[in-house]
Amino acid sequence: MILVTGATGMFGSRIANRLAEEGVPVRALVRDRAKAERLLAAEVDVAVGDMDDPATLPPALDGVGTVFLVSPMDEHVYTRERAVIDAAGAAGVRRIVKLHGCVRHDGDPLDELHQASIAALRASGLEWALVSPNSVMETSLLPHADAVRDSGELWACAGDGRVGFVAADDVARAAAAVLTSDGPSGKNYEITGPQALSMTDIAVCASAALGRPVAYHDVPEADFRALLVGMGLSPQEADFGVILHMRAWREGKAELVTGTFESLTGSEPTPVREWFDRYRQAFV
Repeated sequence: MILVTGATGMFGSRIANRLAEEGVPVRALVRDRAKAERLLAAEVDVAVGDMDDPATLPPALDGVGTVFLVSPMDEHVYTRERAVIDAAGAAGVRRIVKLHGCVRHDGDPLDELHQASIAALRASGLEWALVSPNSVMETSLLPHADAVRDSGELWACAGDGRVGFVAADDVARAAAAVLTSDGPSGKNYEITGPQALSMTDIAVCASAALGRPVAYHDVPEADFRALLVGMGLSPQEADFGVILHMRAWREGKAELVTGTFESLTGSEPTPVREWFDRYRQAFV
C-alpha cells in the first residue's frame, strides 16, 4: 500500500489517481473527505488526517509500505514532514519518497526547511528518495492567465533567466514510476521539461499557441512583490509562493534540463507550446 500525503493538492491528487489507474493499492491522506471525493478516483482509499496533528497520522499509515511525502509550500514544511517521517518510522513503513525540487535555492528560507526535512529522512533509518521537479507550468504560468486574456501581457521579475519548465502531469507520471520501483536509497530524481526557456521565450510560445501577440514585461523584484501583496497575498505568501522562485530563475538557478522523465516513463516530457495548447481555454 502506498500512502499519498497532500492528496487533494496539485501533485498529490495527480499521483494518487495515476497509481489507481495503474492498479496500485493507494491511500490518500486528506483533511477534507468531501474534497477528496470530488478529486480522487473511486479506487483510492481515503484516510482523514492532518499533518499539523501528529496524533491523526497512525491510522492512515496502517499497512503502508511506502509514503509519498509532500506538504504545502510555506513556513511549516519541516514540522509537517517531520511529523510524517516520525509516524512512518513508528508504523513500520519501509520507504518515503519526498517531493523536493531541482531549482537551486541555495540556502534561502524555503531551501532551509527542505534541507531540514531531508536531514530527518537521512536520520530516520528508512529507505528514501527525492522526486525533484523543475518549476511547474501549472503554478508558474497559469496565474498569468487573466493578464494574458485581458491585455496580452505577462509580468514577472525573472529577468532573462531560463527555466526547464515541467508539466504537473509529467511530474505525477514520473513520481508514480519512482514509487512503484525500487531504486537506491537516497537517489534524487530530477524531473524537467525538454528545454530551458526564459519568460520572453514563454511569451513567444504563448503567442504562437493562442494566435495573438503576448508580451513579457520584466519589473524590479520589490515592485512585483508590491503587486502581489496588492492582489491579496501576504508578504510571506508572496515570498514563499513566487518571489523566491523568480529570484532563482533570474540568477540562472533553474536552467537544469535532464532526461530523467524519459528514463522513468519511456516518453518525452511535455513542451511548453503543447502545454499552452492543452490549457488554451484558460488564456482566451
